[in-house]
Amino acid sequence: MEHSGFIRRGLVLSVVFVGLYHFLVTNLAIVDLQITTDTRTLFKIYYSDDTKAWSERRAGVLLISPKQQHYSLRLSNLKRIRHLRIDPAEKPATVTVASMVFSQPGFVPLKINSLEQFQHIKPGGGVDTFTCNEDGLRVTSTSNDPNLFLQMPPLEPRHTAAEQLLRLLVLVALAFALAYAWKPMFENCRIVVYAGGAVAVLILLMAVLSGYNQHPDEMVHIKAAEYYINHSSPPAVEDAEIADTYSRYGVSRLNSGEIAYFFAGKFARLLAPLHLPNYLTLRLFNLGLFCLLIVGAAYSNSLRIVCIPLLLSPQIWYIFSYFNSEAFALTITILVAYQMVVPASAWNRLLTAGATYRLWEVLWIVFLLGMLLLTKLNFYFFGLYLFFYFLWRLFFRETVFSRRNMLRVFAVALAGLSVFALVRGYQSYVNDFDMESRLLAAREQYADPLFKPSTPLDKKFALLQMKDRGVELKTILLGHRWGERIFRSSFGEYGYTSVAASYNYYDMVRWLGLVALAVMIFFSVKDGGLAGTALVAITVGSGLLLLAAACYAAWTADFQAQGRYLLPIVGMCSIFAFQMRKQLANLPCLLVLCALFLIASYSFILVALAGIPKLQTVLG
Repeated sequence: MEHSGFIRRGLVLSVVFVGLYHFLVTNLAIVDLQITTDTRTLFKIYYSDDTKAWSERRAGVLLISPKQQHYSLRLSNLKRIRHLRIDPAEKPATVTVASMVFSQPGFVPLKINSLEQFQHIKPGGGVDTFTCNEDGLRVTSTSNDPNLFLQMPPLEPRHTAAEQLLRLLVLVALAFALAYAWKPMFENCRIVVYAGGAVAVLILLMAVLSGYNQHPDEMVHIKAAEYYINHSSPPAVEDAEIADTYSRYGVSRLNSGEIAYFFAGKFARLLAPLHLPNYLTLRLFNLGLFCLLIVGAAYSNSLRIVCIPLLLSPQIWYIFSYFNSEAFALTITILVAYQMVVPASAWNRLLTAGATYRLWEVLWIVFLLGMLLLTKLNFYFFGLYLFFYFLWRLFFRETVFSRRNMLRVFAVALAGLSVFALVRGYQSYVNDFDMESRLLAAREQYADPLFKPSTPLDKKFALLQMKDRGVELKTILLGHRWGERIFRSSFGEYGYTSVAASYNYYDMVRWLGLVALAVMIFFSVKDGGLAGTALVAITVGSGLLLLAAACYAAWTADFQAQGRYLLPIVGMCSIFAFQMRKQLANLPCLLVLCALFLIASYSFILVALAGIPKLQTVLG
């Protein structure tokens, strides 16, 4: 019986692995491009068969900027593509394409990088000037929709049967190896530790190999942390020493009150004898945070369950692979989630009559609460979720409602708020209790003209204050596709959104995610009764509140659809997963979670690591 179960699991996993390899690797084309532009804009490649029916769902999209030249995107199967429409910009711009290389297993790479090849590209509408030479194809446009057309040349097959067979055999061997280790791996959720260790290696590769400032806002994050290498107190807003920390918005991360930069700076100082570049040391700080959680999971079965949501999206891994403040906030969120939901945690022992606890454990809880309050504002939605979850525990008697417990809750909350007040109060003191006016003056001084507060609205950056410009919310959602953009950047969009997968990948994640959500809700409601149904409502409702707030901010302040704004949902899912662990311990839930991890691994390895611009020099 056991032998037949092993064979059955091996065959099922083989079909899954080979299927994913076929649909996500052999069935997709990778396009590597060398592009220069004089402005930040979107570059699109639409693909079609002989019908020339162009659609946003059949397109690869890149955000190009003057600071970057190398890009990579994914298209559909080259065998089904007959025509391309290239939209080099969505605003007036001058764009030069020096090279396009189309690669797909089974075919010789198709290179378009010579004068003869570029001459096959024909200008369409919206193009002012169009020139081809040995340096590439140069397009200048004053319209918002220039386009070029290319009929794809014939593909030259490359016989790789032996190579493909070897890859398939490796996948089948891996499938049967996992089937053999199935029980030991999944017993007590050990798989979380193994998978987390593999993810840590991927994070390390991204941290070490990717170039400096190839990730969202990394430079301003690094500048903020570098200040704390040699300082221990927050600076004044107008301090000349922090002038280089201000972004084009006229905002410095040092004025945000986030504590992550202090700890990262001290970590960099600790590693100073290694003489590593600061950006790499700070990336290792975030990697260390992830490893801290995985090492903790190796020693705690409960923490393994709490950490499961960390393994379900490659965007979460990406957050830990370069320096930013979100990785610290997410780590604190997971640690707080553990304290709230695990019965043996210091917090729940504090609220259990007769249970023992130590002073340092209470101080640890106070520290975590204080740190949570010293993160970005979007993580306050996790705090709101904690409030609802605590009420849920009281209502369903997971926590006893008593005068003793309420006094302890208020005491810990007051102590955590005191940590927050002490840090923010000192920062305000350094700025003569006049932070608001000084921050406004700094924005006026350091911001680019398009972002200065004094700039008239009609002359500001077009994506600012769209509600005040008369843009309807419907336009934000449908015209600017805010929902699709924030979804993509939540499940695998890298760099400055310049490294992305194909639409097939995002569609697969979308449907798989919906199936996973439906399966989790079904078993939580079916087997969890009223308590499970209520927790589903609290978790989904809190997530939707955060989503609505992010959308409203994009409409009223700055249109940014970035999945990292939704990271507090990870902590909500951690609490939900542990609380519903018995209801979700079944084969359907296991299968959808494993599928999400596998597809996330594909994205991080074959999209992120393959497409992100790499370090060009060897570190000395």
